[in-house]
Amino acid sequence: MLAFLLPACSLLATEPATVSDLAGEWHGTNHFSGINYEEATQKKIGAKDVQAILHISADGKVTGRIGGAELTNCIVALNRGWFGRRFHLWTDFIIRGQVVGAVASGSEGGIHPINAPFNFDGTGISGSMFAIYPVKYPYPFFSLRLSR
Repeated sequence: MLAFLLPACSLLATEPATVSDLAGEWHGTNHFSGINYEEATQKKIGAKDVQAILHISADGKVTGRIGGAELTNCIVALNRGWFGRRFHLWTDFIIRGQVVGAVASGSEGGIHPINAPFNFDGTGISGSMFAIYPVKYPYPFFSLRLSR
């Protein structure tokens, strides 16, 4: 019984990162090939690298830009607990909100609901940004590899 409890106690003793640990400006340049499946497969825009700048406040509000599009009504929240961390399920955090405008010239503008699950390693964040379309699957349109 003791052999089972010691690893469980050490797992619970590790302190995971919190939303306030993410506070600050994050930036990076990542690949973009289209906001939706049609743009990417029909080559409506040429694949290009676009700059991402995120400002995360200690209370979890997120603002910034992905290329030419603005992040609005975005928040970051914890995306998993101790069980998910132990078994490598889900990601540490997730951003939910909207991207407004065209990410790159020629790309579809407008308002796109997004989710961006990501992990935090203490110095950088890595994950993907998904456009959420009704009745369709989430479409991964941007790779998040950001640093401070």
